Amino acid sequence: MRNLVIFGDSISKGIIYEDGSIKRAVRSAVDILACHYSFDTVKNYSVYGQTLARLMRKGTIDAYLKTVDPSAKNYAALCIGGNDADYDWRTIAQSPLENHISLTPIEEYASLLDVAVKKLINAGHKVILFTLPPVFSYQYFNNVISKIADGEKIMQFLNGDVSNIYRHQELFNYEVIKCAYNNGTKLIDIRAALLGDKDCFGKYCIDGVHPNQIGYNFIADTIINCA
Repeated sequence: MRNLVIFGDSISKGIIYEDGSIKRAVRSAVDILACHYSFDTVKNYSVYGQTLARLMRKGTIDAYLKTVDPSAKNYAALCIGGNDADYDWRTIAQSPLENHISLTPIEEYASLLDVAVKKLINAGHKVILFTLPPVFSYQYFNNVISKIADGEKIMQFLNGDVSNIYRHQELFNYEVIKCAYNNGTKLIDIRAALLGDKDCFGKYCIDGVHPNQIGYNFIADTIINCA
């Protein structure tokens, strides 16, 4: 038996942002990979808007491990952190000059990721970590943040530089890389593959966060080529 479990957020769920609404892609990267590798079972615990902090508070990994067949070849993929790095933009707009922290403080994110990886390794899983697909600051600011909060106030918080959104997320991505190195787990660098593609913007929805169908196909191809 070869089993795959995924712990992630909307991207590993296969969400796209289209015509101002959230939809499912025709085929997510997980759908493509599950077919390509012919896993006997695939459990996808990815949830739209999910943070690692929320996942751990809910005890999702612990509950899953109680169902595991230890004699099987079990693979666990962690594709999570983009929401942890995000902010409560409405709260920021109310007091933009104050010091706001992300939805999950980065020190907590790093600690929880290490705990999650060790739990899965100790349960006999081959763990695979994925770097965070990049957020494109201008699209995210113009098409999402400014629609839910006062853009001028948000720009005060960002010190007039919208690219601070990307750089802040990059810090969380470094924690993924460090966690993979410290625990000896496989790391698949989705972020580098996307950033290195000359048509990177063409693989994203207008929100600057979610891949479109072309993007999900690209992510699946990247994983297959790296595996």
